Amino acid sequence: MEQHKKAFLFLHLSVFLFGFTAILGDIIDLNFPSIVWWRSLMTSMILVFMVKISTFLKVFSLKTIAKHTFIGFILAIHWLFFYGSIKISNPTMALIALSSSALITALLEPLLIRKAKFRLVDVILGILVIPGFIMIFYNSDQLQQKGLWIGIGAAILGAIFSILNKKWLVTGQELKMTYIQLTSVVITISLFFLIFSGIFDLKYQIPHGIDWFYMFVFALFCTVIAYYLYLKAFNHISAFDVSLAFNMEPIYGIIMAALLLKDYREVSAMVYLGMLFIISLVFLDTYVKFRKNKFKNEPDSIDII
Repeated sequence: MEQHKKAFLFLHLSVFLFGFTAILGDIIDLNFPSIVWWRSLMTSMILVFMVKISTFLKVFSLKTIAKHTFIGFILAIHWLFFYGSIKISNPTMALIALSSSALITALLEPLLIRKAKFRLVDVILGILVIPGFIMIFYNSDQLQQKGLWIGIGAAILGAIFSILNKKWLVTGQELKMTYIQLTSVVITISLFFLIFSGIFDLKYQIPHGIDWFYMFVFALFCTVIAYYLYLKAFNHISAFDVSLAFNMEPIYGIIMAALLLKDYREVSAMVYLGMLFIISLVFLDTYVKFRKNKFKNEPDSIDII
């Protein structure tokens, strides 16, 4: 019982830390590709001390490494969309869009995994999400609308990332998988700067002053430690509890954005009403899956934001 309580504490602490990523993405004074690059680089450098790189070829085949390199590419684009949404609008709009990722995952999973099947309830809930987004869209200003669209793109890419992690999971090697993926993110963003910086007028930026501290917190606490706590937790609690907890991630982030960044001054009450509608559907979807015993004993993947 003591281990169970400790696991719940670890789980919710990890979700809380992941929820802080949107806040840090907003307050760090760098453009969004630079934020993604530095976060990935610093996290990879920390993980070097936690994984034995010399054993990679003994654990993974070249095909498996290639697969997780591709997942890292998807993660890089997901982060570009997510932090781009934050910089263009605000953390609240980006997190509202991200809250739909669970339903998007349910709809995309049968297309990417052969064994998965379409479920009528997923299709219905996916359709019901649309009025919530319409409510949010028509009660937002132009920049918020743009941020919402980009955030939906991030949610779709995040769903693909999560599904592929589930499909190609190597049990017991999660940290090594994460290292490969984050190294791939660094390479992808480096190529992005080389190819597109002139077109989009986005220059590579180096943190300065307090931003170095924020980036360190971002990499160590909101990525490495948060992920480690998650791994420690899921061995002692059900997948339903994990899924329910991670549905709280956008809620934690939105609450923190309201308290720390005063986002509520920029967002109308109707937008929050639409958000509650969407999140209610996400929780309903989780409950229905639990009732129909669709969950395994362990969670399959985690969407690192």
